Amino acid sequence: MSYFVFVDNSNVWIEGKYASAVKKGWVPNVAVAHSSHILDNAWKMDFGKLLNCITCGGTNHIKEANIFGSKPTENDTLWNAMERAGFKVNNPHRNASNKEKKVDTGTVTAIDRALFKQAKPGDTFILAMGDTDYVPIVQNIKGEGFDVAVAFWNNVSGELAAEVTKFIDLTPHIDEITYTGE
Repeated sequence: MSYFVFVDNSNVWIEGKYASAVKKGWVPNVAVAHSSHILDNAWKMDFGKLLNCITCGGTNHIKEANIFGSKPTENDTLWNAMERAGFKVNNPHRNASNKEKKVDTGTVTAIDRALFKQAKPGDTFILAMGDTDYVPIVQNIKGEGFDVAVAFWNNVSGELAAEVTKFIDLTPHIDEITYTGE
């Protein structure tokens, strides 16, 4: 069994900042954190530890790990850290209004490429993303006979969670995947 991993960086990271605010006791739950716009802007994710967590330690079974997010500033070392952690980085430029574009469609395109050109029987797709936009691709993956896991915080879309073979809740693993500088 091998893994194809796909991470929507902005989706996981922003929601992780809300989860961290809850963990630190700043708000009672993620719903309140969202409605009050209270998040831990200092929270950082360790990408190698994220990979280890969502593959349950099976990083040697990863066929491909992809991470998607908008192009950083020229001096941003974040994407280099992602590459060192084993990710293939996909980061299109933001539009003229500085909005993230092409990330969701780029993710789905890469998943389709892996699904129809690389996957072999027994492979598993792991998607670190939590919104309803990804329900159709999850249905496609399952329709082709593959298992699909979603790794996300406990505020994952209920519709998405209902479609997957397995849900990996990152919330109890927040300390495990937090970047500590070590």
